[in-house]
Amino acid sequence: MVLVACISKAAPLTTEDIYPQGKQFPLGLYSIHSVQEMNATRPSGWNIAHTYQFTPSFVQTAKEGKMYALANLPGESEPIPENQAAATIAALAKSEPVVWWNFPEERRYWRAGERALIANYAKWTRKYDPKKRPNYMYIPGHYDTDDVQQYVADLDVIPASIYTTYAGQPHAWVRWRMESTMNAIKVAQAKIGSNYLNGEKIPVAILQLFYEQGKKVITPEGAYHDFWQSIVSGARGILIFSYWHKRDHPNLESVWQMYNKAAKEITGSEQLGAAILFGDRSKKVSFQITSGPNRTNQFSVDQSKELISFPAIDILTLVWNQITYVIAVNSAEQNVAARLTGLPQNAVLATVLFENSTLAVSNGSLNTSFKPLGVHIFKIASRQ
Repeated sequence: MVLVACISKAAPLTTEDIYPQGKQFPLGLYSIHSVQEMNATRPSGWNIAHTYQFTPSFVQTAKEGKMYALANLPGESEPIPENQAAATIAALAKSEPVVWWNFPEERRYWRAGERALIANYAKWTRKYDPKKRPNYMYIPGHYDTDDVQQYVADLDVIPASIYTTYAGQPHAWVRWRMESTMNAIKVAQAKIGSNYLNGEKIPVAILQLFYEQGKKVITPEGAYHDFWQSIVSGARGILIFSYWHKRDHPNLESVWQMYNKAAKEITGSEQLGAAILFGDRSKKVSFQITSGPNRTNQFSVDQSKELISFPAIDILTLVWNQITYVIAVNSAEQNVAARLTGLPQNAVLATVLFENSTLAVSNGSLNTSFKPLGVHIFKIASRQ
């Protein structure tokens, strides 16, 4: 089976194109405002647009830019009347480019009015949107498993906001941030998957493209690491905050280009997006670190004295169309060498995607090395 991952310039937009409704890997940009910007980013695979100045006309802008729109719903601290919400939802629901319902950001579950706002919208979008599009809300990056699980019942798309340098954390923190969101879904007794109308959840990552005075500027290498580590840790979509804020610092243009590179890799001819969304997640492949640090730098979260670290290497193994893909990420700040084992026994060669290189596979094993925060994506086809 062959899946087309990119939007054809001639193809009409339909709500069913983007996961979880469809096959395309979700790649979203916060604060992208014009058709020109959308035309510039769409060829790399970006397919979801957002604006904070949302009006119904933005849906038309997204349509002209051949992208899909997050439909922002109004509200602050108190529920709005159902008839008012019904009119808004029903009007926007007529537009094909609307892909997910975007609830008011950061509503606090411990405040009754804000909690009711979320719960009401979760019911009303199902009631007044004939297509029953997924529900989504931005959740702050400092929320832990206990916090995030409070939202799981009412949201279909569950975000992890992962702003590494803004949080003052090493890049190993990406794994904690994404895994805590995955754990929240588990604690809420929900499963990961595309069948959101029957309670399955779609975890996504929101990555950093902004700069705050006094903080470090995220590096291109760090951004590329964060993109792929989020996916290794469970993300089924990536959104960037934000396309507009790449203007914050001169160095952010190179960061943006690295996100662009990763987007092209996800949506290109290798069909990595399809493998991530629909491939079998195998546990057969493992690794042994042969040189360099065994674990990442330690860090703590939420004023805790407990120090956290992870194995320096993390891997995701996917089997798709009889091909094994291994996405391997080094979250250490030093060079690391490793041996991967458990690969197909009859394989003799691994292609290192996007690096114009190959590695020998012998008895289901290969040896490789990583630069600090390095990423390799291996493609291993069994010998016929």
